Amino acid sequence: MLRYYTVIIFISIISMLIIQISISKSGTLTRSKKKLFHILFSTIAIAAFCEWMGSCLQGTGGGTRVLHIMVKTVEFSISPMIAVVIAWIIDARKSKVILVILAAHALLEFMSGIFGFIYYVDGNGIYTHENFYWIYMVAYFCAITYMVYTIVKNVRKYQYNGIAFFISIVVFMLSGIVIQSIYSDLKVDYVIMSVNAIMLYVFTLEMIQQTDQLTELINRRGYENYITHLDDECIVVFFDIDKFKEANDVNGHAYGDVCISRVGRTIKKIYSRYGKCFRFGGDEFCVILTRKLEDTDRLNTEFMHAIDAFRATDSKMPTVSIGYASYDPDTGNIRDTIEAADRMMYQYKEAHR
Repeated sequence: MLRYYTVIIFISIISMLIIQISISKSGTLTRSKKKLFHILFSTIAIAAFCEWMGSCLQGTGGGTRVLHIMVKTVEFSISPMIAVVIAWIIDARKSKVILVILAAHALLEFMSGIFGFIYYVDGNGIYTHENFYWIYMVAYFCAITYMVYTIVKNVRKYQYNGIAFFISIVVFMLSGIVIQSIYSDLKVDYVIMSVNAIMLYVFTLEMIQQTDQLTELINRRGYENYITHLDDECIVVFFDIDKFKEANDVNGHAYGDVCISRVGRTIKKIYSRYGKCFRFGGDEFCVILTRKLEDTDRLNTEFMHAIDAFRATDSKMPTVSIGYASYDPDTGNIRDTIEAADRMMYQYKEAHR
């Protein structure tokens, strides 16, 4: 059994090391995201190694007792960090409360190595859970709760079924904990965490590659992929910032970015609950509504009022033109619908020029 477990842990650790080469060479991830992924994969590798070492040292006598205590202290101290780092990858804002909990827990684990109240390694090198083992479980629960809270809080950022993916990660992670709690000899927790971390890395790259960083909308690449597979009845809404080049030339590119960000984030705020939101050109945006299509006019009016509110406080803010058209996959063609929405938008633009 130990031989099989050794191979599994070896594969997990090597995979964590190899994936870090990809992170280092990535031209997609920001420096802060790279750092967090390095921390995540390194933490999993170290914790997995310490768990394996603890298994190898079990019952090996008093001569290895100090080493056994050290590896269990490290493992228990850093394990809750895995869920917390995943939360930081999703949202870089760090909670001081969870940092205090992690620090206090690490201190208690260190003290347990001396006094043996969370876990204990006896003179024969036998490791056992002690009366206050629940402290470790509470720290782990707090870390996972923080991760789930961060996922829920940021769910609207992920238009590519992000919530379903992250819920799957949580369930998968918990399954490893449950399995190991029931069958203590089946040490699968760090294998599952390794797979989870790699899936998160792949998903994050996919999200970044299909997300416009200025507006947090899906970019042109994501737009083209989406309409290729579109087979539901929907309404296509096009947006174009009026006289954007003029506003850009007069007020500078930084102000142009402010205009694009305002429009894009307003589109996301108003329309994202009803469909997908895209920035597919410099000052051009698109929404594909697939839910509550009868509310299209109301949403468009709400968007215009939001832009008027910006203009009331900033006279330089340009107006925005809108056009839309309905698509029925049984009777129409999506490209024709897009052209119809585009024509309506330019008719609106000419009428209000």
